Amino acid sequence: MKKIILTVTAPLLFHSLSAQDKHLTDTTRQLGEIQIVGSRSADRTKLNSPVPVDIIDIKSLQETAPQTSITQLLQYISPSFHSVNGSNAGDAGSALNLAQLRGLGVDQLLVLVNGKRRHKSANVNWGGLGNGATGYDLNAIPVSAVDRIEILRDGAAAQYGSDAIAGVINIVLKKQTDHILVNTSASTRRRGDGVTTRTGINYGTRVGQQGGFFNITAEFATQTIALQPGRDDAGLYNGPIYGGGANTRGYDAIYTKEIDDAILKSRGIDRHHFDQRGPGSNKAKEALLFFNTAIPVREQTEIYAFGGISRRNSQFTAVYRLPGWTERNNTTLYPDGFLPAMDNGITDKSIAIGVKTTVNQWKIDLSNVYGRNDFSNVISNSLNASLGAKSPTTFDAGKYNGTQNTASLDISRYFKQALHGLNIAFGAQYRTETYQIIAGEEASYVKGDLRPVYRVDTSAAGVPYLSDAGWLALNGLSPGSQIHAGFRPVNEVNVSRAIVAAYVDIEAKITPQWLVSAAVRAENFSDFGNVTTGKVASRYSFAPWLSLRASANTGFRAPDLAQFYYTETSTTFQQGRAIDLVTASNKSAATRALGIPSLTPERSTGYTAGITSQPAPNAEITADAYYVDINNRVGNTGNFSASDTHLPADVRALLLQTGTTQAKFFYNAFSTRTKGVEITASYRIPLDHGQLQLLAGGNFVHNEVTRINTPKGLEEYQYVIFSEAERARVTTNIPGQKITLQGTWNTPRWSLLLRTVYFGPVTTATAQNATFPKPDYYFQELKPIWVTDLSAGYHISKAIQVTVGVNNVFNVLGDYTDAAISGLRNPTIVGIQNGSAGIQPFVRLFGKF
Repeated sequence: MKKIILTVTAPLLFHSLSAQDKHLTDTTRQLGEIQIVGSRSADRTKLNSPVPVDIIDIKSLQETAPQTSITQLLQYISPSFHSVNGSNAGDAGSALNLAQLRGLGVDQLLVLVNGKRRHKSANVNWGGLGNGATGYDLNAIPVSAVDRIEILRDGAAAQYGSDAIAGVINIVLKKQTDHILVNTSASTRRRGDGVTTRTGINYGTRVGQQGGFFNITAEFATQTIALQPGRDDAGLYNGPIYGGGANTRGYDAIYTKEIDDAILKSRGIDRHHFDQRGPGSNKAKEALLFFNTAIPVREQTEIYAFGGISRRNSQFTAVYRLPGWTERNNTTLYPDGFLPAMDNGITDKSIAIGVKTTVNQWKIDLSNVYGRNDFSNVISNSLNASLGAKSPTTFDAGKYNGTQNTASLDISRYFKQALHGLNIAFGAQYRTETYQIIAGEEASYVKGDLRPVYRVDTSAAGVPYLSDAGWLALNGLSPGSQIHAGFRPVNEVNVSRAIVAAYVDIEAKITPQWLVSAAVRAENFSDFGNVTTGKVASRYSFAPWLSLRASANTGFRAPDLAQFYYTETSTTFQQGRAIDLVTASNKSAATRALGIPSLTPERSTGYTAGITSQPAPNAEITADAYYVDINNRVGNTGNFSASDTHLPADVRALLLQTGTTQAKFFYNAFSTRTKGVEITASYRIPLDHGQLQLLAGGNFVHNEVTRINTPKGLEEYQYVIFSEAERARVTTNIPGQKITLQGTWNTPRWSLLLRTVYFGPVTTATAQNATFPKPDYYFQELKPIWVTDLSAGYHISKAIQVTVGVNNVFNVLGDYTDAAISGLRNPTIVGIQNGSAGIQPFVRLFGKF
């Protein structure tokens, strides 16, 4: 097997060149080949790739950067990558930090581990960056297990299949042997809240005498309760507390603030008793275990395996249910109201096993990868108001899970004598996916005051009889467990689909300077048929200081099973007022009755063109422009209101039975166009006793909606089918400009890091109501921010390094919510640009034994 060593400095590598060469040489001896994502050629490196690829060395970031999770490490170093804590989502989505590339959706990128397709999270996100979508839980992989991360910033569905529209993230696991690596860190916020800890241990050992290895990682992390960032009175509630209608109206001449103040004093509490927790930072604990191994069994043949298990317990808390909020509280159970909590238990499992061999110079890789993601929902410190004082306070709200099993055969050969090098690769894949919803206990979803209603009818013979006239809610109290109602038996599903795929991928060096590649892939989905995608790319090197590259591709994304079958009932807030909302399954009778069709695949066309340059020794510059059209993107509609008398009977029945007042649906509602430019640059300066590494990067992107698909017969609902909130989510809710500037200085004893990241302005759209035919929205533009990090590390011995530093040195928070949308509470930090909670000092200990 041909051995390849990266001997160039990539823009995002942080070790000195000599140290990195040694590290990669060791790795090469162990497993043989270094694979660069985006190419199946054995001699492809980042610098001679016809498409943009970033290579990020995780080990050095672990030693110096303030961030500790995979998503946050990438957020502050990769200009095209975007992820904020909790994804700005509510409910179960707050337990995940979903990722985006090039401003596209969280479900429009593909994640690989060691070059193999990884499974997604089973959760459909509610609100935030991934609204209505599933995505990848990158933080289910321990960061201490990761050697490097490769980010292909180009469409690659023709090479890797569904989802790879924005690009591909390949997580390469460690293969190091004969060392124990220990990394432990802790950080806190300004007021001593939100303390985070993470400890990882990685150990590797040789297996046999032919380069085999076994590497294992264990990691444990915690996050304590976080307060609202910013001012001490951020989010403080200013309206009636104990009076009827609390949280729905302000004080008046009958019920005054003085009445509440007197009651608070008598109970020995103040208004901070009703504070809500800070967003994007759930109270959490997680334990992770991962392994990576390869064992030669004979010359040019090895068996490999990798995978692991992780368990995360994450607690999300919502809006405080005030004691006088009669629709949602029972003072017999909660005299001072309650802060409901949603406890998500997330278990993630994966295992990959395969064999690599070489037969007559053809490289053959046969593998099978299985992954499963489980979510459980336990609602605590809550109640079902419609059950009155008999309501439980803890509920099993149900479970859901998703699995993926992928069997692959990949074959390739490099013909050194053909042209100036020719690589031919082809293969086949069989993948199965499943999705399951399991109902919760009855008290978690039932509307206790719902009763059947009958009317008197008369038969043709004149005989009177009672006929079913539907259902009637007697007391109007909120149904189901507060914060998140449980899944009903009617919501239960256990579905699957199968995908068969085949591909051909060819790269040819026409001349020593000119590289051309092409790929085509055909797939068949058991639930919607055939899809074919293609890609061509080329690179021409005029000189070491200038190369041109370009690519064109077609892509697609198959709607996830969860988007077809997921149903939930939850609570949203409009102008601070609670609205119970049902998200209907795309397969439901209500969806069909409304006229919304079954979901279809998203399809894309993408183009990239750019330059790479090494204008001087130790310097590198890349610049790439990109253009992506995506047709028929899947999202959530806006909210259809129960007050609309034109809604079909099945939709009204859905609202009545779930006790909700608004409903939304999954639909291929819109098409978009994305245009942008990415720039990266690095310069390494050798010094007498170390080196200085300078890095810069930028991503400048513009998203626009090019078409809205209004179903026939629903033309008057065009502003509901595609809401202003959904338009903002896909166009202006993430920064259109992101710039990273970083300097690192390393000596045998010291390592210093100084970094600042610019997050451009964003605009949010917040629903004020569900008025027909055009709901009202409030638009708020958030000013750009610079976030600066600083750290210093010192080797107190050959084996131990101590690092101290600060994330967000200048405590930059961004804008507060406008008073027009904060309701009866003080404005709070929006935090959508970078998810920052303000200044966070940290300390880290790294050991190598």
